[in-house]
Amino acid sequence: MILPTDGWRNKGGTAGRSCNCGSWKQHWINFSSESWPLLCSVEGCVNKAVLGAHIYNTNSEVTGEYIAPTCDSCNKLTSIFSLKDGTTLVSANKQKTCAQ
Repeated sequence: MILPTDGWRNKGGTAGRSCNCGSWKQHWINFSSESWPLLCSVEGCVNKAVLGAHIYNTNSEVTGEYIAPTCDSCNKLTSIFSLKDGTTLVSANKQKTCAQ
């Protein structure tokens, strides 16, 4: 399934969540099979990507939460945002990833 670039929102209340990877940044690295990107994944942002943000899509056809590399500022966005073309997302569902 190809995920859309528009219609994304930060999932609130995730600061206390943890996973077996040690951090959500490391979770993304472990399950994306890619190197950590230099820049934030949010369209129009040129800040350095520093953390793995929990995001979800407002489109009812896209289910689940995902991890995206973002800057600290974009991790705090409360409005709907778009992702840059080519952004790789990793499932935040630990049962499908690091808890297996």
